[in-house]
Amino acid sequence: MLDVRHASLASILTVALCGAANAQEARDDSFEDIIVTAQRTDQRLQDVPVSVTAVTAAEIDRKQINSALDLNRVAPNVQFDGVTGGTTGLKPYIRGGGITDGGFVLSESEVAIYIDDVYMARLSGAAVDMAVLDRIEVLRGPQGVLYGRNSSAGAVNFITRGPSDTFNGMLEVGYGTWNERRAKGYISTPLTADGKLRISASGLVRARDGGAQYNATLDKKVGANNFEGGQVDLAYVSDTFNMRLTGFYMNTNSDGQYAVNTVLNEDGTDRVPISGSYRTVLSPVESYTDNEQYGVRLHMSVEYPGGELRSITGYSELDEEWREDFSGGVPPSFLGQAGDTPLALFDRTLGATQKQFSQELQAAGSIGTFVDYVAGLYYFHETADQSAYTVTFFVPATLNYQPVTDSFAGYAQGTFHLSDKLSLILAGRYTIDDKDLYGGFNGTYVNVTNTYKKFTPKAGIDFKITPDILVYASYSKGFKAGGYNGLAGDLNQLSTPFRPQITTAYEAGFKSTLLGNRLRLNIAAFQNDIKDRQQTANNNDGSFIIENYDVRIRGIEAEVSLKLLEGLTLYGNGALNDGKYTGVDSDVATLINNDPPSLPDYQFTVGFDYEVPVGPGTFGIGSDFRMTDAYFSTADNALIGSIPSREILNGYVNYEVGPLTFQVTGKNLTQVTAYQTGFGFSVVNPRFIIEPRTILGTVKFKF
Repeated sequence: MLDVRHASLASILTVALCGAANAQEARDDSFEDIIVTAQRTDQRLQDVPVSVTAVTAAEIDRKQINSALDLNRVAPNVQFDGVTGGTTGLKPYIRGGGITDGGFVLSESEVAIYIDDVYMARLSGAAVDMAVLDRIEVLRGPQGVLYGRNSSAGAVNFITRGPSDTFNGMLEVGYGTWNERRAKGYISTPLTADGKLRISASGLVRARDGGAQYNATLDKKVGANNFEGGQVDLAYVSDTFNMRLTGFYMNTNSDGQYAVNTVLNEDGTDRVPISGSYRTVLSPVESYTDNEQYGVRLHMSVEYPGGELRSITGYSELDEEWREDFSGGVPPSFLGQAGDTPLALFDRTLGATQKQFSQELQAAGSIGTFVDYVAGLYYFHETADQSAYTVTFFVPATLNYQPVTDSFAGYAQGTFHLSDKLSLILAGRYTIDDKDLYGGFNGTYVNVTNTYKKFTPKAGIDFKITPDILVYASYSKGFKAGGYNGLAGDLNQLSTPFRPQITTAYEAGFKSTLLGNRLRLNIAAFQNDIKDRQQTANNNDGSFIIENYDVRIRGIEAEVSLKLLEGLTLYGNGALNDGKYTGVDSDVATLINNDPPSLPDYQFTVGFDYEVPVGPGTFGIGSDFRMTDAYFSTADNALIGSIPSREILNGYVNYEVGPLTFQVTGKNLTQVTAYQTGFGFSVVNPRFIIEPRTILGTVKFKF
């Protein structure tokens, strides 16, 4: 049952609404309409009968959203963390659905990540920082029809800025914590006099020294990172035909990720770092992460009477290698040995290559004023080759995986306007996933093949009480195919596929624009009944088992923004959640009565942005404060993976004068030293920290 004693949502509404009535006459500004493509067609954000958060380009700049990890601050029930292997992977959760660890090529998240409508099976977190973004759309809940592949918990679409028909650009340089140096730029120009053919280029070069942690065994600061990446776009835009060809490249070299080993405290209620601090590590191993990713995207569209035909093509390649000592350095005395130099008891070196191709054909339009439709065909192909060399308690083992995935789907959605206020949505998608795995341990291999098929329907109804107040309700299904356990400990675990998971989702929502377009208030209530959810549990030997469980997750979410005074915007978001495992047919049944991972009982964010003319320019200041209740980061609910409640404060100040903007941004300003997950067996009990306080100063020049 939802714990209504928490006043998270009430506090958001109180902050936002306080003083609104008395302030109306003092204001002369209002919110601009935000156009999103959450339903694969252009719509006003407040008209979309789906739980979606849109982050605009201006908000991205103000808050320095330089990574997908920053999305935790701007949308309710969204939790993005880094993986525990290497420094570039992402581990996303939405409404308690995600992935335990996305560091292996066999791992697939319940949250689909898109860049410019192209699904990315393996995403480097730096992709967001590299590109100049027009907006980010975060869709919560199953998107089993229009997005389909692995979107049973939600989807995130990063929309990059394309070329324009006028010459323009920007250059930004910055300096920050740990001697961070960065330069980011964008330039666009038409190639023809009529502006129809145009080109743009963007890029980022960033480097920072070690300092996030200190390795006492190696006597060096760690956390150094170097990155370079760029994107080039060629576009042709006419009245009836549009084309955009994108090429991108990015490369990351870092000294890797370092785990912090822990022991029980004196009263046995928590685990504490052996080193005395989460900022100090003891591993004798030189960690590193090297990641290179490149590819192309091609969007084409042509208009026909009443609609538009679109083609979305994507291809990318990824090469990654990392080394990490997951034990974090164990004192020899823990094994009854002599000596002072910590030992590496779970040392892994992993190398992987991955290639993916996708093609989507889509038609969208209207039949008179009665029906709006979207229909399409989708194909996805992925191959990978991964090798991992692991030494666990001085015993070496080699793992090799060569998976191949082919996915086919057809989908259609119709919105039937029964009146000028009432609409009915009927939709469905049929998916076929073919999976093949050739892999094994220490030279002994297996080859297994499986096919998964599923129809995922959606039905919804929405009613416009007024042009600015929308209520809606929906029923939908989400699907995630079965697969293979890349964290298995033997051939039997590897070759035994886990079952597909099916999400049945119910949602009801309210979207409103009030007080002369100065207040936006959106509320959604949801329940996800998940059949055969794929959950990972610790085998207590360095490997993990994946079992299928039935889970129920439900909650209430709210988002609010208020133009309280001219130049002053208050905003907030929050969620109340409840989740439980409801069944399993496994003999192990390790998770029954546990809490689902990454599902805090409550979470909320409150913040403000304020702009005021000062001298020849405009001074800006803003801050956001996020509080998250305690939760478990792993399904086994082990103490090592328990995350205490925490409060994170971020802020910025800037001054804009003419084409120049000077800004200082601070994240985790109160220097919360915390961890985002942990696991353990024997004397290996590592935790992995979140980013400490960082300060970044930037100067941007627009032309």
